[in-house]
Amino acid sequence: MKALLFLLATSAWAIEPGFEALFDGKTLDGWKHDGNWAVVNGKIARVKKGGSLVYEKAKVPDDFELRFEWKVAKGCNSGIYYRPGQYEYQLLDNANSPYGENPRQAAASLFFGMAPTKDVVKPHGEWNEGRIVCQGTVIQHWLNGEKVIDYDYNDPRWFHELEVLRIRGGDLTKRGANLSLQDHGADVGFKNLRWRAIPASEKLVSENLTPMPIPDVALRKEQARLDKMLAGQKGEWRHEELKRFKADEAHQGVAIDAEHFYAITNAAIGKYRKDSGERVGGWKETAGHIKHLNAGIVLDGKLWCAHSNYPEMPMKSSVEVFDPKTMQHLESIDLTSVGGSLTWVDRRDGWWYACFAQYAKTGDPARTRVVRFDLNWKPAAEIRFPPEMVAKFGKNSSSGGSFGPDRHLFITGHDAQELYVLDLPVEGDVWTWKTSIPITAHGQAFAWDRGEGGVLYSIDRKTHEVIVSRVTGD
Repeated sequence: MKALLFLLATSAWAIEPGFEALFDGKTLDGWKHDGNWAVVNGKIARVKKGGSLVYEKAKVPDDFELRFEWKVAKGCNSGIYYRPGQYEYQLLDNANSPYGENPRQAAASLFFGMAPTKDVVKPHGEWNEGRIVCQGTVIQHWLNGEKVIDYDYNDPRWFHELEVLRIRGGDLTKRGANLSLQDHGADVGFKNLRWRAIPASEKLVSENLTPMPIPDVALRKEQARLDKMLAGQKGEWRHEELKRFKADEAHQGVAIDAEHFYAITNAAIGKYRKDSGERVGGWKETAGHIKHLNAGIVLDGKLWCAHSNYPEMPMKSSVEVFDPKTMQHLESIDLTSVGGSLTWVDRRDGWWYACFAQYAKTGDPARTRVVRFDLNWKPAAEIRFPPEMVAKFGKNSSSGGSFGPDRHLFITGHDAQELYVLDLPVEGDVWTWKTSIPITAHGQAFAWDRGEGGVLYSIDRKTHEVIVSRVTGD
């Protein structure tokens, strides 16, 4: 009877409709290893130092679902590699591993890429239920019955998260790996591994779950790691103008999405097709509330515009939100209490970044700074510009800013034909100056095309043109 109960306990999961067992509960048949893995009490266990345990019987299907249970020892860091190109479902004792402070490296994360939406891992020594679902460009991670990652890697909203993975060497377009269970130097166990191929008729639609924000301490450590990865990779930056479009509203800045660009002036926005430059819509202030729009960014199906009452005093600032489909104004988010004139906003790693400018006419340009907000627009930190950048501003300030290639912060002034490259500081509260890039636009606000790496949209306010260019590094 005991033998029968054991057989039922170890094989019940294998009869789920459509699933195939990868482990029979008794042997490691079909798996390749260096003698450091063994079957212990019907479970796969890492028993000594060595390499990964690799399933050689079959390749991972291009579209698949993998289910498994796992547990780790105290402080353990391990993972499951399921596609080539740095696809790793992270296994971690979050509470006792230094990796746990960064959600992008925590349990159930796409390691060094996408953070889970919440921490639901069990304490070390307890079994967790894991699940990976992939179809095409949609990736889902589950942990203990909850879907904690769900995104389409072709969606531009995830550009910054996946740029971290790309810098590490990741390529999410790759397929055809062998399933691999990582030995990272500490004890880890697995059981109930099974998978199935997902048929083309079974459509997987992403909900685009919001990942956890990355805490400041973890961001700085991550920046130090990225600095080492990028060291020596980039030579001289180059700017190449590709084309121009006439746009009457091209006076303050430009925003873009997959199909359109949005030329921005003080109290109006024009919507234009990216392929032809045809004007297909717009918005114009009629109530007199909006005085000085400065820049915009399209995220989550909304157009977020920086706004101030410049040059009026006292200074007032707000984020004005529009529906890019209908070009209707949706709401105003008052940020006046922060101080300064809001010139641009961007979002990265679960935080909003917003520049509050000071001008010689209304204050001290050296007091211009970037404020980090949580997703509810509560201020969390301030980062100032280095003195050499303030000198570039002259009597004006930063008119444009956005995170772009290699996760750098790119900045423009008011008139200079230059794009400035900065990095998040590893220590202190001043942006790290990297270099300047000559460009054909005369300052003002700009936008990166996150669907096409290195493509920059800027404006020429004198000719009322939107400039499309490419910025690359050797």
